[in-house]
Amino acid sequence: MDNFQHLASGKLTTAIVICCYSDKRWDILNKAIEAAARQVPAAGEIVVIVDHNPALALRLRAKRFESPVRIVENIHPPGLSGARNTGISVSRGEVILFLDDDAVSDQDLLATLVRQLDDPSVLGAVSAIRPLWETDRPSWFPDEFLWTLGCTYRGLHPGPVRNLIGASMCIRRDVFDHTGGFDSGLGRTAKALPLGCEETELCIRATKALPYGRFVFEPSSGSDHAIPADRATWKYFLHRCWAEGLSKASLSLMAGSGEALASEKTYMTRTLPQGVMRGFADVLLGQPSGLLRAVALGAGLAATAAGFALGRTRAALRRPFTSVPARALEPVE
Repeated sequence: MDNFQHLASGKLTTAIVICCYSDKRWDILNKAIEAAARQVPAAGEIVVIVDHNPALALRLRAKRFESPVRIVENIHPPGLSGARNTGISVSRGEVILFLDDDAVSDQDLLATLVRQLDDPSVLGAVSAIRPLWETDRPSWFPDEFLWTLGCTYRGLHPGPVRNLIGASMCIRRDVFDHTGGFDSGLGRTAKALPLGCEETELCIRATKALPYGRFVFEPSSGSDHAIPADRATWKYFLHRCWAEGLSKASLSLMAGSGEALASEKTYMTRTLPQGVMRGFADVLLGQPSGLLRAVALGAGLAATAAGFALGRTRAALRRPFTSVPARALEPVE
């Protein structure tokens, strides 16, 4: 614990980093920025990183916001990891709250997460992330697979967690100083499959470098994560599960299968079977949608496993790991 006493929060300075890339999310992006500007107490700075879209950057710079907002273009390779690394470089806060461009935060989100860092062993915290459905929620969609939408899923309990969820997570800057930034070989891009696991890889790497540190889930505050209609479909659901399997395959080679899949083992042996049983119980209670949820649980697991098997084979032949150079985290004026 002695190694972490210098991390005690006291009055930590804070920054909010929001990464964006598409004009199609203009309305929800503005709501996300406005919610960030209304945090109580206010963040020390708000930085919006535009991922290789000069027209969007120009449009944002022309807009008047309630609080000062810096608009910065991504100086690293396209994708969420590169954009976040730019945010780390240009911000100054000792604690960075990363928000998605389609996540509208509660007014007390920053304060709630920073409060977790009063414990010097806590390296970062994630809030509750609630789905904000554009259309009615599909009756077949299981809570256990809300992670496919970047939201808090059934089976995630308050307290220590292996990794954070990117839509609403707070991390000490000291973590990046010790371990480097997000791996640019992982993370979403506008054109690629919805790959991910960059937060998982970072958290595993951080706890290896800082072995007395931990990450926590604090659900008392949160964000509403917009779910467009095209993501409330079987096609997207199975596609996202497949992509997660591919990502986990790459991660298992980078971080080792034990750490990369530790949470998934509990999820598969406890959370999913309990979900199937709940689905069948609902059928007995006269709710046919329970059967559909049980089918979705099985189909999601199968698609994820198939993606993992293929990804493991491909990754073994060509490891998609790209280390983040030290200069990626140097301050940028």
